[in-house]
Amino acid sequence: MKIQNISLVIAALFFFAACDDGDDDPVSQPLAQDVPVFLHYDFKFGEDDFQLNTNYTTDGGAVVRYTLASFYLSKPVIMDDAGGMTMLSPDYHIIRPDVMMSNLGTMEPGHAHMFNVSIGIDEATNTEEGANGMQPTDFTDASHPLAPQAEGMYWSWASGYIFVKIEGEVDYEGDGTFDNTFKYHLGTNEFRKDRSTMLHSDVAASDTLGITMAVDYEMFLDGVDLETEFLSMSMGDGRALGIKMMNQFDAATSFSLGGGHGHN
Repeated sequence: MKIQNISLVIAALFFFAACDDGDDDPVSQPLAQDVPVFLHYDFKFGEDDFQLNTNYTTDGGAVVRYTLASFYLSKPVIMDDAGGMTMLSPDYHIIRPDVMMSNLGTMEPGHAHMFNVSIGIDEATNTEEGANGMQPTDFTDASHPLAPQAEGMYWSWASGYIFVKIEGEVDYEGDGTFDNTFKYHLGTNEFRKDRSTMLHSDVAASDTLGITMAVDYEMFLDGVDLETEFLSMSMGDGRALGIKMMNQFDAATSFSLGGGHGHN
């Protein structure tokens, strides 16, 4: 009888030891590795790679040269197929033609169903009257996208961020002499464009999620009469043209799954 009892004790000890070392112990399991999310940029003028201070010929025979092309993106989000939202970080990005990629932080492994982002700044932040109203002088970190920028992305006189700022020159006859400038400073809350793109992609812990934003600066000028439609500050007499040019910029952009870009 004693031998039988000793055998039972030994068996029990082996059983509990096996449980302590088992794979089902939630404490001993490694945490799921977050998936890095990157937004790549592909800037074009038609079939050509886009760069500032480079001459491009429009379909109408005019020669244009962009001297500035900056814009804001804000509040990037990944949505799963159940409607759950992963807020990516940081909230704001200022994009210029020399920016190849933005690090959008991470998401948990799972299903990336939709990618949402705004061209412009959210209404709560955009002006001092917003619920979280900010202006460039509120930021002590000079590297913050909403801090003062070299090209001036805030209207102090209008209290609000410029969502898209594009400037350049135009040679109407293509004879080598630039005849005029064009300037589109596009902003105010109504100008923001909220974009949603279907990704429908499963991502594992070992994956990286890449998204590409393409901007075609030839398409931006498609149907624009640069002899009469060359200046808008989004307000007053230029508001109608500003709305048109914001729609032009929105139409010239596209988002897709994948990490390729045109600046390899």
